Amino acid sequence: MFLRDIWIPVTIFLVVSCVVCLGFRSETEAETISASPLVATEKLIRTENYYEAILALQPLLMSDTKSKEQEEALWLAHTLLVKWEKEIIKNGAFGKDTHQKIGILNKLGADFDNVEINFGYRYGFLHRLIDAYPDTPKQPIIEYALIQSGYPVPQDFDASLSALHDYIKKYEKTGRAEVYKAYLDIAHIHHGIWAVLTFPDHPYVAMFDTFGTGDPEKDKKLADSHREIALKYYAKFYINPHGLIDSFDYGFYDFNDENGFQLLKRNAEFGWNFILYGC
Repeated sequence: MFLRDIWIPVTIFLVVSCVVCLGFRSETEAETISASPLVATEKLIRTENYYEAILALQPLLMSDTKSKEQEEALWLAHTLLVKWEKEIIKNGAFGKDTHQKIGILNKLGADFDNVEINFGYRYGFLHRLIDAYPDTPKQPIIEYALIQSGYPVPQDFDASLSALHDYIKKYEKTGRAEVYKAYLDIAHIHHGIWAVLTFPDHPYVAMFDTFGTGDPEKDKKLADSHREIALKYYAKFYINPHGLIDSFDYGFYDFNDENGFQLLKRNAEFGWNFILYGC
């Protein structure tokens, strides 16, 4: 009698439990599947397989569906590609294999537009990220990065300087590291212009004939004004609280113990590199 009385409630409980468990299992499996590209990428990052880590993000990078996972995937793809690019340059791993990989990355949205890899990646993942997710918390970082979009040489001095000043005006009160990086960019550009105006006969500078007015007096005054601006922004950069350093390879040019600020203060014959070859 007792068993008969509890049979129906027990049966109902078991059925409901099974349904809940199956539902939970299905939901958990769905979450695992949707997160799997990010999980796979994280595992590959731990083994320093950066190129393969980007490829693992393909389902999210190629999807037309917006999601938090895709937002993270676009950011990860960018950071991983920057790291991979540096590794290629450091190890001199150029060649057919690298070019094939670049072709695959372009299909994912990387936007390499030059076979010279150190001038190639144009931040395609960041462009897509900020276009698709304009409210991303990483917006200030992305805005700074896209001022040059991967170009080491300013494509247009006036446009670059204007964009850098606009960025500083927008974020200066935040004290962000990128603001101090913008100070250094401004210093380097003005330092470079000072150098080409001051040393027009130097072999490296002489290859370019688009600088200066042709009037020595006017060019000297113009150079002096660029020097003062460069020194001002170098000084702003060097008091940064983020531990940032001027990472330009001065040692390559036999200035092992000095930086751009020090070289400009003593009017060293140097600086055109910033606007002719990149900083």
